[in-house]
Amino acid sequence: MVWIAPFVPGIPLLYYFSNPDKEIHNFHPDREFIRQTEDLIAELSKDIEVEKKTGFQPYEYNQSVPQPSITKLESPSPQESRDDVAPSLLPPDQVDPDAAPTWKKELDIFLNGNTSPKEFLNSLTASNWKEARGQLALAYEEKSLPSNKNFQNRFWMKVGEIGGEEVAKELLKEGDPAFGKILKGWAKASPQEMFDYYTDLDLRSPEVQNYLEKTNSREIPLMDQFSSGMIDQILRSSEAKIDQAQVQSTNDLIDHFLNKNKKKAESLMREFTERVIRGKDKDTLAQWVAGYKEPELQAGTAQRVIESGVFDNNPLEAVEFANSLDSAKAKRSALSSAYARLAGGVNGHDPNITAAELNAMEDGWQRDFALNGFAHGLVRRDPDAAIQWANSISNEGFRKVVTNNITKRINAEVLPRLNSQEVKKD
Repeated sequence: MVWIAPFVPGIPLLYYFSNPDKEIHNFHPDREFIRQTEDLIAELSKDIEVEKKTGFQPYEYNQSVPQPSITKLESPSPQESRDDVAPSLLPPDQVDPDAAPTWKKELDIFLNGNTSPKEFLNSLTASNWKEARGQLALAYEEKSLPSNKNFQNRFWMKVGEIGGEEVAKELLKEGDPAFGKILKGWAKASPQEMFDYYTDLDLRSPEVQNYLEKTNSREIPLMDQFSSGMIDQILRSSEAKIDQAQVQSTNDLIDHFLNKNKKKAESLMREFTERVIRGKDKDTLAQWVAGYKEPELQAGTAQRVIESGVFDNNPLEAVEFANSLDSAKAKRSALSSAYARLAGGVNGHDPNITAAELNAMEDGWQRDFALNGFAHGLVRRDPDAAIQWANSISNEGFRKVVTNNITKRINAEVLPRLNSQEVKKD
């Protein structure tokens, strides 16, 4: 398959044409799913606005027993640090060695008033962001950090932009949770660099697995963070609607990963689906899912369609929808998604009814994946029950995976909240 579609206006050719030294792989020969996507997106895009990622909570729905294992952009010129440049303009005898650097001055201005953090963020460089991070942590402890909901995201976006691969490798090696936070900024500033890195990244490597264990992170959400950054770059020129060139570019990207790593392709499909399905009725979305014959693509679309809440008026319909899918992989993913909604009690549904049904089901993969979703759906409201349900999965290998993932979520999402509540009481 020859990649000729541009990702966005002004971007030249695709990955392999801009990387002649890399090994050229045979692309997936079946482009039928691309045609199906283009037909479906034409219907879905009539009224749809491009929406950025808004807070889905991705679960390990489609994770089974562990298995062994974009184009060239003119990146912005690295921002010259004002705190590095300004002193050099002064005669040596006029330089004050104790003078605060520009970033520190801008941070103090931000912390002491209601001004925008823009100037502080613009003063960050690859050599000073760590020190700035330390000062922000201190401000947080002293409760002097303004309650700006987007500030943390903007800070890490900027670090990703200025730090790129060098900072990413450092954070991954150190097991720093900031690794996942800088990916959007990295994708924005250096999409080709991040694409190359992610293409070669082995998620089963000791370094990645150590990072996941140390930060209570999971493979699928980590993949989705990479995918989110790349999909945002493809769609970033859209002011309102997704056009055919962007659809083709997305499909080319997914097609590449279908050959390279199917899990990564499925992740990209989840992120793309999330951005195009809002506001559509369940029949149209059922058509959207059924149009994909590749198991990974159908699984990715099915998960996000159910998580969108389109079946929440009658959440049992999500189970029916899951069982209607052709692909066994998609059924597993969709069943987990559907039972997570049931566990969450959407539209007043009583989870105890579902619990009784699960107890009555015979052991098998259908029950195991339903239990996977049900346990994940209980994590925040009843973590002890979530662990108990996960432990009732019949397949030993899958049971270990799910209980490990549930434990990580409890450590990452539940315990910090409980500790915070205890601190407030004191």
